Amino acid sequence: MKKDDELSIIIYSCWKNRDMWEIFSILFHKYWENCVYKVILATDEYHDEGRFNVFDDVVVLDSTWAKMIKAAVKKSGTKYVMLWMDDYLLCDYVDNSDIKKQLERAKKYNVANIRLVESPKCKGHYKNQKNIGYYRLGEPYSLVTQVGIWDTAFLDKVLIEKWSAWDFERIGSMQLGCIEQPLLVSLDYVFPYEEGVRKGKWMVAGEKLCRRNGIKIDISKRPIMSNFDMAVIYFQGALLDWCPKLILKTQNFINNVRRR
Repeated sequence: MKKDDELSIIIYSCWKNRDMWEIFSILFHKYWENCVYKVILATDEYHDEGRFNVFDDVVVLDSTWAKMIKAAVKKSGTKYVMLWMDDYLLCDYVDNSDIKKQLERAKKYNVANIRLVESPKCKGHYKNQKNIGYYRLGEPYSLVTQVGIWDTAFLDKVLIEKWSAWDFERIGSMQLGCIEQPLLVSLDYVFPYEEGVRKGKWMVAGEKLCRRNGIKIDISKRPIMSNFDMAVIYFQGALLDWCPKLILKTQNFINNVRRR
C-alpha cells in the first residue's frame, strides 16, 4: 500500500520495553489495518527478533527523548507527524477519513499542533467554531505527548535536545514563547486509544484491552495496578483539571529539587 506523503506516525520506545512492540502491533493491525501512514519506531536499540510488528522504519539512537524524536522527524520526510508512546494501544477501529479530516484542519489553520484528545480542558472554541478548541501559549500542558498531529518544522524548532518527554510537557509548555501557529484540539473526534502502561505497571484498562483481544501479558514483568494505584491516577487527573498551573509549578519544583 502506498504511504501518504504528508503525515507519518512516530512511536517512541526503548529496547527495555520491547515486549510492548508486539502488543502494540497486534492491536494496531486489528484496529487500523488499512493505515496509509508510515509508522516509524524510535528506540535506543533494535534487533529483529522475528516478532510481528507494524513498523515501516526504525530509527535507532541511544540518546535523550528529544534527540530521538528529532531524528525520527527528520527520517519521516513528511510535513506532519503524529507522536505516540509504545503503550498507546488502539482500542477501537480507526477510519483513515477521520485522520484525513484532522490533517486538513492542520493545514487549513497552519497549526503547530492539533491534539485528538481534549486533555486538559481547552480554553474555549477556536474562532467561535464549536468543533475545535484551543490552548493558550505558555499555559500548563499547552504541549503534550498525547496523540495529535504536529507541524514537523515547529516540533523540530521547539524541542530542546536535553529534554525528556516530561520536560517537553512540563517545562516546554511554560516556556513556550510567542508563536504565530495555534495549538488546537479536535472536539468532534476522539482518537480511540488507551494508555496501557504507566510507571512499569499495566493500567486496568490496558490489561482488560489485552484480555479482550486474546493477548497474553506477563504480569511477573509488569504487574497490574492496584485499585489504590488507579485511585491516585484519577485523583491526579482531577487535580490537573481543577488547577493545572498550580500542579505543573509544583511538579517542576519537585523535579528541580530532585536534580540538585
